Amino acid sequence: MPKPVYKNDLLYPELSYQIIGCAFDVFNEIGGSHKEKIYQKGMYSAFKNHGMKFKELLYFPITYKNEILGKSFFDFLIEE
Repeated sequence: MPKPVYKNDLLYPELSYQIIGCAFDVFNEIGGSHKEKIYQKGMYSAFKNHGMKFKELLYFPITYKNEILGKSFFDFLIEE
C-alpha cells in the first residue's frame, strides 16, 4: 500500500487526517441530520476504536486581560 501524501500547510498532518477519517467514518455510518450530541458520541467511539488518546469535554476559561469572562468546553482534546 503506498504511503499517504499529506499537505505541508497543516501543523499535525497525520493526526489531522486521522481525525478527518474518523469524522467521515461516523458520517458514512449514521448519515446526516442528527443532533450534535449524536455525532459527538460517534466521534468518541471512532477515536476509541482507532486507539487515539483523547480527553472529552475539557473545560477552558474564556479570558480577557486576565479576567475570566466565561467558560466553555472543548468537545475533544486529542493527543494532548
